[in-house]
Amino acid sequence: MLGFRRSMQVYYYAPDTQTPSWGVGMLYCHVRILCAHGVDAFVLHGKPGFRARWLDIQAPRAYRERASFRTHAQDILVVPEVFAAEPDALRRAGRRIVFVQASSYIAPGLGSARDYRQLGYIGAMAVMPHVREIVEKHYGVAAPVVPPCIAPYFFQDRVKRNRPRSRQVVLCPKVACRDFPIVRQILRDRAGPLGWRVAELENKSHREVARVLRRAALLVNVNCQESFNATVPEAMAAGCIPVCYEAFGGRDYLRHGTNAYVFPTHHAYPLLERTLEVMASYDDIQPELRRVRRGGLETANQYTEARTEKALIEYFKPLLA
Repeated sequence: MLGFRRSMQVYYYAPDTQTPSWGVGMLYCHVRILCAHGVDAFVLHGKPGFRARWLDIQAPRAYRERASFRTHAQDILVVPEVFAAEPDALRRAGRRIVFVQASSYIAPGLGSARDYRQLGYIGAMAVMPHVREIVEKHYGVAAPVVPPCIAPYFFQDRVKRNRPRSRQVVLCPKVACRDFPIVRQILRDRAGPLGWRVAELENKSHREVARVLRRAALLVNVNCQESFNATVPEAMAAGCIPVCYEAFGGRDYLRHGTNAYVFPTHHAYPLLERTLEVMASYDDIQPELRRVRRGGLETANQYTEARTEKALIEYFKPLLA
């Protein structure tokens, strides 16, 4: 248990959204971990009574639009980078920390400010090494890495992982770039004649996404923005081979031909061509695909909740003492 002053509370700002986002899920994970260590921590939503129905993580919630809600000077406010300049976050009493999960959202989230120190932030948490480097070099505060985790229900035991996979290509439309309609149309046109199906990850809970990825053979993800791009390592954990862009920060964990098939961002047609090659020669390249799946699992095993917990507690120890 962490030793801390009982009058101190920790609040994680969160959007009121029913659109599934593991970035929001990580806010809930942090709060749950802190609570398990005896900290009074809360996910801070806006509208009273809001909860993310798509997410199966139990964590205490508070509501900033509730008339009685107040923060105090000793409290800690953890604010996602996209909300860094929000007036509500800046006017609240307390010590502010920015939680940077996507380096591409740093500049838009700062508004007219030059860096985080100008907005009164005392520090940052970064999810990946490249994010730490960016924040510390350009945005004025220290940013130790508190790595993200993959929800445990994406992982399977060895027997289930080695079962034959459905010849299904799963598309991830969330935060997809302008390449997505091209990729989707060509895969839809070509999948049937090759004996494959195409499915999209829409209107599903996080556990439903896990069930899809544990059965499917391939995930095609053309997200251009996010640093961790959670669906990709989630697919690795589930034994579904990702075909994706490097995007922002993929160099930290993606290895082409080792744990995924990885392409420079916006190289839509090379990505499509490799996907179609895999689909067409699927039976003949099983040894290669097994090797990539093994590499993916090795990568996914680096992003467990235990590792997140260890780094998070180390980060908060001096703040809560």
